[in-house]
Amino acid sequence: PFDPRCTEWLVEIPTEVSWANLPGADAVEINNFSAMAQFDFYMQVQKHYTAHNTSATIEFRDQEVEPLANAIHRAIEEGEGYISAALLARFDANATFPRLPFEPIDAATYQRLNAEVAERRRTECFFEALKRYDGGELLEAGPAGCDSDKCLLPLAKPSNN
Repeated sequence: PFDPRCTEWLVEIPTEVSWANLPGADAVEINNFSAMAQFDFYMQVQKHYTAHNTSATIEFRDQEVEPLANAIHRAIEEGEGYISAALLARFDANATFPRLPFEPIDAATYQRLNAEVAERRRTECFFEALKRYDGGELLEAGPAGCDSDKCLLPLAKPSNN
């Protein structure tokens, strides 16, 4: 990972969600959710739980392309809310893509990965760790007002000079 040709790293952070420990949660097979079920859930979150743009990754199979495309088109046409979803073809007949933002893992894997993170950790302070690798000299992001789907900053008006 320290090869000088490497300019980007994929960082995986094992994260436990509270609902994963609910009785029966491990019996729900999320790989069985169709693309339409994922899209419907996403749109419910967008409509009823967020005041901004919700982001999601929807996995689909070949036979789901047409119905999903129609649903997305209809949602846009009927103004059902801002849509910010990545579409990802399932690489396997019934498995999640291993680099999705939320890759399901079992409790034992979570505990092992968490222990590995703790073993590599050199400081408890994230900012101190960040300063080791980022001197702050690169400013690649624009103003916060322009970091979403709409720029909130006024456009410069051309002068006639």
